[in-house]
Amino acid sequence: MICYLDREEVPDVEDISPAVLRYLVERAEAAAGRYQRLDDYYRGLHPILRQRKTADEVQVAVNYAKYVVDLGLGYYLGEPVKYDGNPRRRKESGPFGGVEVSLGRRRAAREALDLSPLLDCFDRQHISEVDQEIGKGMGIFGECLELCYASSEEQPRPRSAKIDPRSGILVCDSTVEHNKLFALVWERRETTAREKYYFLTVYTDRTERDYRSDDLKTAVFHQVGPEREHFFGEVPVIGYENNGERQGDFEQIISLIDAYDQLMSSRLTDKKKFVDALLVFFGMTLREGDEGRLAREKFLDGAPLDARVEYIQKTFDEQSVQVLADALVREMHKMTLTVDMSDEKFAGNASGQALKLKLLTMNLMVKNKIRRMERGLKERFRLYNRWLYTKGEMDLVGTNDVDVVFTVNMPIDEGEIVEMVTRLQGIVDDQTLLSQLWFIRDPAEALENIRRQRGEAKQTEQKEEGT
Repeated sequence: MICYLDREEVPDVEDISPAVLRYLVERAEAAAGRYQRLDDYYRGLHPILRQRKTADEVQVAVNYAKYVVDLGLGYYLGEPVKYDGNPRRRKESGPFGGVEVSLGRRRAAREALDLSPLLDCFDRQHISEVDQEIGKGMGIFGECLELCYASSEEQPRPRSAKIDPRSGILVCDSTVEHNKLFALVWERRETTAREKYYFLTVYTDRTERDYRSDDLKTAVFHQVGPEREHFFGEVPVIGYENNGERQGDFEQIISLIDAYDQLMSSRLTDKKKFVDALLVFFGMTLREGDEGRLAREKFLDGAPLDARVEYIQKTFDEQSVQVLADALVREMHKMTLTVDMSDEKFAGNASGQALKLKLLTMNLMVKNKIRRMERGLKERFRLYNRWLYTKGEMDLVGTNDVDVVFTVNMPIDEGEIVEMVTRLQGIVDDQTLLSQLWFIRDPAEALENIRRQRGEAKQTEQKEEGT
């Protein structure tokens, strides 16, 4: 979770008051009920499954919460995020009071950014899986945290881990900028002697410390082990918000999910009772043993000529129930801005442009997610870059010099995209055009390969002309 405190409450982040730590843990425990409820819905543990039922009652849960989260997640994070290192410009200044050389004319040297050390750290830990977990946490809880840390390898490398908002707290100041103060990762542990205690790790912009508290009421925290220095240059915890209200993707349709579960359960219960109809005999009485014989042989002999046998069945209006179920499904998709992929009218023979219009609401939803997640991914880039720079493995790179590229999984007209890229040659730079092609993962690398290939072809042509 993300909390806000006045700076006066924490005058020195390297010496945080135990009362502040206690306050934060208590706030996290108070918010755990909401997070747990959302997590239960995503896992399919709906309230209807916890209700007491009779022998002939059916209880089912239709997990639209998971459907909504996973559909949006696959739509904008189904393909790994790309990092496009754009060329940067450097000004050459002269020694005369900041006056630039060459009679004050500006010169800019363009050079390709070397992101390979940082991207290698991403590839080693399969960062796309971490992105998927963070995106899922945003969709379920409305917010999520990421912890950047040094690996335990012989040669440590920066790594990332998703932190559940139930066990992580990012503390920011109460200004409009919400600058980070420190972060807290905590959990309740238990010893083999069944003694419970709180274990906390506090992260500041320079260090990290472990604390233990046997009784939260006394607000006594004992430091465990020495403090450790990290090299990220700022608090190594990143906060991701799903939206301005920090609500999950399905949080506003929980009542509709409950209503749909209740409708489907009642529908199946009525269906079961409809099948279990009563068999009634008119004008005769069964003798001893006839019930068992009828059940085994499905035949009964010796009935009077005027006797009659009928089933008494409950009337069941399937059509009206289906109309109500469809209405609930439409409302759930409308409120979550998702599309119903199972709708027979969704695709049909529609053109690519018509499909884009049908996916408009979903595009609006994921664009908002992308904007908020891009901010966190750039912050991660900055932390990794600072760590590698401190270790002497990489130059400092500004986050504005790197583009975070999301590939939305939507139906595309491959021929139309290739034609567009071909027509824009000479108008748009080659790297931007290559980034539009769906099968190219690294536009900068592809552009470098093209240049190398052209150079080799030119050398071969010159050799042939010389001979």
